[in-house]
Order: sequence, then C-alpha cells, then structure tokens
Amino acid sequence: MLDGNGFKRKRYADIIASLENRAREAFGETVNLSHRQFLGIAIRVIARVLSIFTQDLEDTYNAAFSDTSSGVALDRNAKRQGARRSGPLRSTGEIEITGEENTDIDSGFVVETSHSIRFRTTESVTIPSDGTVTADIEAVERGQQGNVNAGDITEIVNPSPGIDSVTNPEATSGGRDRESDEELRGRLDRARSKENRLVFNLLDVPGVRDVYLDSNETSSTSDGIPPKSIEPVVWGGAEQDIVETIMRYKSGGIQSFGDTEVTVQDSKGKDQVIGYSRPSIVDVYVNVTLSGIADQEAIRSNIIEYIGGQDADGTEYDGLGIKEDVIAFQALMAAGEDSEADDISIELSTDNESFAYENIEISQREYARTDADKVVFQ
Repeated sequence: MLDGNGFKRKRYADIIASLENRAREAFGETVNLSHRQFLGIAIRVIARVLSIFTQDLEDTYNAAFSDTSSGVALDRNAKRQGARRSGPLRSTGEIEITGEENTDIDSGFVVETSHSIRFRTTESVTIPSDGTVTADIEAVERGQQGNVNAGDITEIVNPSPGIDSVTNPEATSGGRDRESDEELRGRLDRARSKENRLVFNLLDVPGVRDVYLDSNETSSTSDGIPPKSIEPVVWGGAEQDIVETIMRYKSGGIQSFGDTEVTVQDSKGKDQVIGYSRPSIVDVYVNVTLSGIADQEAIRSNIIEYIGGQDADGTEYDGLGIKEDVIAFQALMAAGEDSEADDISIELSTDNESFAYENIEISQREYARTDADKVVFQ
C-alpha cells in the first residue's frame, strides 16, 4: 500500500483476491468461495468496506500535497507556502446616464441588464447641459457573470425623476469567479518554478493574474532597465497592493524600476520610490477553416481558453501569461479538442490582415488576448 514510490490503493478485485487466498489458507484449497455461498458473500461484503476505507486512506495521503489535494486541503497546503486562494472579483466599467440638466445622481444608483445582472455607480455625478453624464460602475455580485457586452445595461432598478435612460458604451470587465483548484495549483507551480519570493507574493496579491520579473545585474543599462535593478511586470491587481508587496519582498539595495513609479513609506518612515510596469495587450486574430460538421462555439471557446480573453457568453479566460508565445500548434490542438470535425486548420494574425500558421512572439512586457469577435470561421 505505502512504499518508496508512494501510496498505491488496493482495488476492490485485489482485496477480494487477497481475502480468498487467506480463506484457502485457513479452510483448504477446496473451500467454496462462490459469490452465492456464505463465505464468498462475506468476503465480498468485507472487501467492499475495505475498498472504501483504502479510498479514504488514499485521499488522506493525497491531501498532504498541493499537486494532489483539492478544496480545503489545497487551501491549507497553499497557506503553508504563504499563499491563499483568490476570491471572486467584481466587474467594473462605465455607464452613460441621460436625463434632465442638473439632475444629481448619488453613488450607489442601481442599474441592470435584461437578465437581471445588477450594477451600481461608485461615484456621485450631475447631468450637465448636454443631457448625458458618464459614471463609473461595479457589479453588485462578484464573479465573471458581471462581464457583460456593450449596450447590455439598459434597465433602471429604481426609476428617479430626471433620469430617462442608461446604457454602457463599452463592455464591463474584470469580474472573476473564485479561483479554482486547477488555477491555484498552477499558480503555486509557477511560484515554485520561479524560486523567487517577490514573484510568489505578487502572484498572491488580489486581482493579479500574472507576473514577469526582469532584472539587470550589470553595471550599465540593459534593455531599458537601469543597472542593479529589477522590473516587475504585473498584470492585474491594485497599485497600492502591488507597490507595498514589492517594497516588502524585494532584495535590499536593489532598485525597483518600471513605467509606473509610486512613493511609499518603508517600515522606518522613509520615502521609497517603487517602480513597476504594466504589460500591454497583443490582440490575436484567428481564422478557422473547418470541414465536416462541428460545434463552432465549442471550437471558438477552446481557442479563447488557450490564448486568453472573453468568450461570447462573458466567460473570462486567463489563458497565456506575460511573455508566453502563442504557439500555432497548441492553438490548433486546443481548437480540435473533443471536436468531431473532419479537419481543422487555423491561421493567426496580430493586425487582422496578414494571417499565417506561425507562432506569435510575445515580449516580456506583453501578453496575448483574443475574444469571440476575433475568432472567425471561414
């Protein structure tokens, strides 16, 4: 059961065979162990109980490791490594409110889609002379269901005098469900592979989806990074949380460089300038050619899940991280997963003009994204 190779659970059939051997040792080789005889029935009842027990033993053994644990056990393994499961996040965006001039709209004004996905304003605004004002909004409920398309928010939950209509000119974004077991395991694996405490803790900041840490250990500027400096490239997360984490976990005497610089106080009350960069998006367009009958929506979802981006139903996929190239073969394999199409071919592009079955290189300050409108079937 437990040896140098780990824990191996005995199957139900293996337990029956073992019990039958013991019965023959006790009662002789000619003992009747048929499943219709009392001893045979008893052996199978006992074997069923033991098989459930060994399953519990296997689950207990697996719960000790992050690679094989799940649920609460995985949360506890993550905690031992200084990490925690990311909770759900609210989607954010903007709405345009149309109405009478000088109408005041307080923060917390509630609107919704035709499918009752509710949003509230996060600032107080006043309608100007042109009759339209823009206000920031956030989803009332956390989760990816708050990622809705442009024009979906049209309902006023509590009609107010002076307000005629509302709409969202652009899609809302940023809503995420609670981090799944698979996502948490992947994040723990990435942090371990980096062998860097700063990266590990930045990945644990709420809302951070990926981190790439570039560095320059030379005495001269290299690739735009000053000497003896690091450049954390952080996708997602709030600015204050990011800079505080960098200040706390970066090595002493090393400058943190980036496009964004924030002055924060260290533990001794001294001002420290902390820099970091945000990655830019590389839009990826995909042309798909099919032969035979196939579920196009499933193929489109598979491609978006591999690259990363928002599906037609609002589902947001992380996909590839910072500095992860879009590999044409892997995109093709993702497209064909569980598909019944006779043949599938794809071509990729970053400008929606020049398409080819070639990899797309992503730099250390970029990440790839696509969406349902960019995956087109020919």
